[in-house]
Amino acid sequence: MTEAGSSASAGLAWLAAVDTPDDLPTPYAAIDLKVLEQNLAKMQSFFRGKPARLRPHVKTHKSSAIARMQIDAGANGVTCSTTDEVAAMVAAGIDDVLLANVVTDPVRLRVLATTAKKANVMVAIDSERSATLLSEAASAAGATIGVLIDYDIGMGRNGVVGMDEAVTLARTIARSGGLRLRGVMAYEGHLVDVADRRERDLKVREAWAPPIAVYEKLAAMYELDVLTGGATATYDTLAALPHVTDIQAGTYVLMDTTYRSLTPEFEPALAVVATVQTVRPGERVVVNAGAKRISTDWGSPQLAGYDADFVYTAEEHTVFRLTGPDTPSVGERVAVIPGHACTTMSLYRRAFACRSSELEKVVDIDARDPLA
Repeated sequence: MTEAGSSASAGLAWLAAVDTPDDLPTPYAAIDLKVLEQNLAKMQSFFRGKPARLRPHVKTHKSSAIARMQIDAGANGVTCSTTDEVAAMVAAGIDDVLLANVVTDPVRLRVLATTAKKANVMVAIDSERSATLLSEAASAAGATIGVLIDYDIGMGRNGVVGMDEAVTLARTIARSGGLRLRGVMAYEGHLVDVADRRERDLKVREAWAPPIAVYEKLAAMYELDVLTGGATATYDTLAALPHVTDIQAGTYVLMDTTYRSLTPEFEPALAVVATVQTVRPGERVVVNAGAKRISTDWGSPQLAGYDADFVYTAEEHTVFRLTGPDTPSVGERVAVIPGHACTTMSLYRRAFACRSSELEKVVDIDARDPLA
C-alpha cells in the first residue's frame, strides 16, 4: 500500500491507500467508512425528536452490512425495491422491511410470501389484480403481509390516481385474505432534481396534498399507521408534512455527483477506482472504467482531484476533457465519483471499505439480483 495523500485526488486521498495492484485490479468500488459514518450520523440526527422516522432505501447500496449500520444508527427498518433485497435484509436479521414496489411475478410473489413469515414485511400495491395476486400468495404460504396503497403523484409509473381508486382498492384489500392494510405510499421522484431547494420544497408539498387527503380519508375507515415516501433530496420536506411516518431516503449514505448538487450537506463516500490508460495533455484523459462499471443513467461521473468535464462512457472506457493545469499520469490510479450511486453499486458484487490509509473490510453487495 502507498501512503494516503500520494494521489493527486486530493479530496479523496484515502483511495490512494488501496493500492494493491497484484491483489486488487481496477476498476473496483471503494467506500470511505469515515465519510459513510458521518453521513449516517448527520441524517439520523436530523430525525431525532421528530414524529417522522428514517426508513432508508437499501437500493442504493444493496448490502445487508450497510443496512445493519443504518439500523444500528437508529433507522426504523429499511426500504427495498426488489424481493431479492427483502430476502437479503431478512436473512441478515433485519425484521422490519418495506418493499416500495408492486410485485406481480408469481415466483417473486412466492418468495415474498415465504419471507413475510419470518419478518414484518410491507409491500405496495396499486390495483385490484395486484391485491388478488398478493393475497393468493400470502394465503398459500400462511403469511400475513402489510399493504400500502401506492399513489401516483406525478411519476407516471405505479400507483392509483384519485380518491375513488384509492378507496375502492382499500375495500378490496380489507376483504382479501393474508393482507392487512397499513397505509399509503407516494414518491415524488419527478421533483427530486429541481435545482432550487425552496422551489423543490414548494412543489413537493403541492404534489403530496392528494396522498395526504387519501390517508386522512382511509384512516377514518381503517386502522392505519404508515404514510411513507421521500428521497435524499426531499427528506426534510417530507418530514415536515402531516401524518408522514417514514422517510425512504437512500443515497445520502454513499452519495453521488447528482445528489451532491442537490443536498450538499452529505459527502461522497463512494468512488470507482480506475487506472489512467491514455492522456492527451490539455485535451483528454481516458480511464479503464466504462459503462460496465460506472452508471451514467442519471448524472455524470466526476474525476476527483482534477479539473475535468465528463465527455462520454463506452463499455470499458470513460473519457474526461481536461480543463485545468493538472494532468494525471498514464498508469495512475484515480477516483471517479459516480453520477448515480444506486445503479453503479448494482454493477459490483463487493466493495472495498477503507478507513484512513487502511483497507478495513470487504462489503458484500448481497442484495443484488442473483440472476444479474
